[in-house]
Amino acid sequence: MDQAKIPQETPNIKRPLPHNVEGIPTPTGSIPPEVYRARRHTLMEQMGSGVALIFGADHVGDGQRQDLDFYYLTGLEFESGAALMLAPEHPQFKEVLFLRPLDVEDNRWHGNRPILGRAIELGTGIAKVMRTTLLPRMLTDAILNTQNRELVYLGSMVGYTSPIPKQLKVLREASTRILNSQIRDGHELLPRMRSVHDQYEIKVMRRAVDITVEGFKFAMQSVRPDMNESELQYVFESHFRREGSHCNAYRPIVGSGLNTCVLHYGQNRKVMRDGELVLCDVGCEYEMYASDITRTFPVNGKFTARQAEVYQVVLDAWKAAVAAVHPGVTWVELNHIAREVIDQAGYADDYFHSLGHFVGLNVHDAGLQREPLKAGMVITIEPGIYIAKEEIGIRIEDDILVTEDGCEVISAACPREIHEIEAIMAR
Repeated sequence: MDQAKIPQETPNIKRPLPHNVEGIPTPTGSIPPEVYRARRHTLMEQMGSGVALIFGADHVGDGQRQDLDFYYLTGLEFESGAALMLAPEHPQFKEVLFLRPLDVEDNRWHGNRPILGRAIELGTGIAKVMRTTLLPRMLTDAILNTQNRELVYLGSMVGYTSPIPKQLKVLREASTRILNSQIRDGHELLPRMRSVHDQYEIKVMRRAVDITVEGFKFAMQSVRPDMNESELQYVFESHFRREGSHCNAYRPIVGSGLNTCVLHYGQNRKVMRDGELVLCDVGCEYEMYASDITRTFPVNGKFTARQAEVYQVVLDAWKAAVAAVHPGVTWVELNHIAREVIDQAGYADDYFHSLGHFVGLNVHDAGLQREPLKAGMVITIEPGIYIAKEEIGIRIEDDILVTEDGCEVISAACPREIHEIEAIMAR
């Protein structure tokens, strides 16, 4: 990227710190602005030509997260109503950030938002920052500065009954007004980029996993008969908040007895009884990155012989699949390996979900499951067996980093073997 296009500090204007009181939008967390700039540059190289738009979420807060593609490219977690334009062929402005108009009266209600200037350029790391009122005109100018008048769609494909994504809607509207313009499909570019994590992301994800692992240890030591599932959920979440995780990565599943067999159980209000299992599918979010771990353990601290029998089959399937994880392997192959173990044990109809998924900025993160795995990907391996008539539902899930020569179980410290679980619960 041309260094002249990187905003420079001046004697009287320095780069603001994250979460600064002046309200200047800056990347949050520990990933430096240079990383986001490099991602934008890489994406534009892969685009080659054309113009792309990535919209931030219309509203951020009250449980609503930033658009993850926008965050991946800017690091701006809390900026609502923003947009990023990428135009690799433009002679002046290859990347432009658009922020919603300034409302001085609104500052009293939702915090200070300053006028545009060098401080905002330094804070965002983007040299050209404008208001969204100028987006239509700038988009037209950018398209006219491309060789083939192309607009590149970077959003996801959705079913015909789903709302048309805002990004596609805007590109369509623009193309109807610019003669000889056309929309080019680039919907796989960002998922492919996001599925392979750099060293900064992996460091953050390790921290998220470590917090979650410790939460599981506390939960195993805290559970007891006649305890409510919601109490056990609180054990996890209170630990997460103490360790700097501001929210869960997804809605927790804490299900006991028959609820262990409900894949997306979420009520978490049943009283746990002596002799039952409890299945906990819980993960914290740390600096916008997810963790995702599942463990199944006995409420009273001791597996019955039948529970242990089924548990061991799931664990054997987990081990077989993890042993096969390496660059070049496909999800189809991994699924077959795990399913073969479960089928051979006689539980073919009791395992009815897929083996895993990508993890990153989302718990079910962007990625192309038809393509072979690559080093730097983080995935889950989560086989399970669910026998409702016996109230035995067991799933074992871990976060796995694909390495150059195999894989690393990032959540390896979370008790998994039967004897490990019983030992920590006996303390």
